[in-house]
Amino acid sequence: MNIKKLIKIAVIVVVIVICFFLIKDNYYLITNKIEYVYKKYLQPDIRQTLTDNKWRKKVNYDYVKINEDTTIKNENDAKNMIYTFLDAGWEEYTVKCDVDYLSCTSDIKEMVQNNTYLTDLSNFVHPFNTFDEVNTTFTSTGKVTLKKENRYSSKQIKELEEKVDEIYNEYYDSSKSVKENIKTFHDYIINNTKYDSNNTTGVSNINSSTAYGVLIDGVGICSGYTDAMQLFLEKLGVKNYRISSSTHEWNLVYVEGNWLHLDLTWDDPIMSDGSNALYHDYFLIDTQSLLSKNDGEHDFDSNIYLEAK
Repeated sequence: MNIKKLIKIAVIVVVIVICFFLIKDNYYLITNKIEYVYKKYLQPDIRQTLTDNKWRKKVNYDYVKINEDTTIKNENDAKNMIYTFLDAGWEEYTVKCDVDYLSCTSDIKEMVQNNTYLTDLSNFVHPFNTFDEVNTTFTSTGKVTLKKENRYSSKQIKELEEKVDEIYNEYYDSSKSVKENIKTFHDYIINNTKYDSNNTTGVSNINSSTAYGVLIDGVGICSGYTDAMQLFLEKLGVKNYRISSSTHEWNLVYVEGNWLHLDLTWDDPIMSDGSNALYHDYFLIDTQSLLSKNDGEHDFDSNIYLEAK
């Protein structure tokens, strides 16, 4: 504990003692104040039982890193705390704002209320640990508790795991290179999926925005294609995450020593005559090649997706 904190605590203790002599009869006021001071300034790290689910990646990237400390000291800690919570698949996570981090609760509130910001953080985790909604509660002593509503139900996850295993066991070829196997699953998804042109808002009466829509219903939009492809990338043991612009989403894949872009949506174009098409224009291409296409959909934030620079 630093000198600054000790001075603060000493001042508070003196105030409490003075209050005690001034308000001898108000026992509950004094004890509540003591409890408050203890919880805010003296209580050790949060104690809680946390069980990781099997989809936790626990990977540090340039933009987000696993946060092992439950005391949040700055805005970067707050960002990493949310990433850690999502990545681990925890049902609930409680942290404590450091007494010197005065804007802690307001910063966290701003983060969790910004869906674009949360989506960017969520892009670094396994699809099954993504969210529909993140909720927070705050206490006057600086504790912050996060809870989330999962994007995929347990039933959907079970069906998807069975489907991915079935496809993987049929099409994976150990004699092929990683790139060749990625191409196999890229082609499978496109050949068995139609783009949901009716879903322009992300809200639909079918699951086209998720891997369930793509692999079970055979219908998808960019987020569904991306999640479905990521399930196979994870199965292949390939380092990857989802990457997005303000209007689009695709995969970023680390293969043969390079981070490359993989966009199944744009490789499955809607043809004017209604026929099916399979392209490889966006199959494992570097950032320069991606941006040179000037298609208006791939202008990602390089301050977040730093591996794609």
